[in-house]
Amino acid sequence: MATILIVDDDSGVADVVALVLEGQGHAPIIANSAAEAINSLSERDVDGAILDVWLGKDDGLELAAELSRVGNPPPFIIMSGGGPGRSLETVTARADALGAHSVLYKPFDDDELIEAVRSLLPA
Repeated sequence: MATILIVDDDSGVADVVALVLEGQGHAPIIANSAAEAINSLSERDVDGAILDVWLGKDDGLELAAELSRVGNPPPFIIMSGGGPGRSLETVTARADALGAHSVLYKPFDDDELIEAVRSLLPA
């Protein structure tokens, strides 16, 4: 079982991702903002993180950059459906540059999520 931080300002998406991960035996932690994510990471160790690009007033890619500057950042996956001013290609290139393990394009199905998390975690 792995502890996975889910960062998404859309509680519906975060809840569905958490349910899928719980079904796989993982322990999800939900944060709805970059500040909540940083607070969660200061309180406990996580085995991986799933970061949405659009976090309301926050930016998941900036959060990923901030995490890379801390001691032992968790491996992470970026979630994105694209959006104004950011094509999926731009998001993917930035995510790759920041060291993202993979990018999940919304909408994704349970199997895609499960496989992305499976490949994120050490065997």
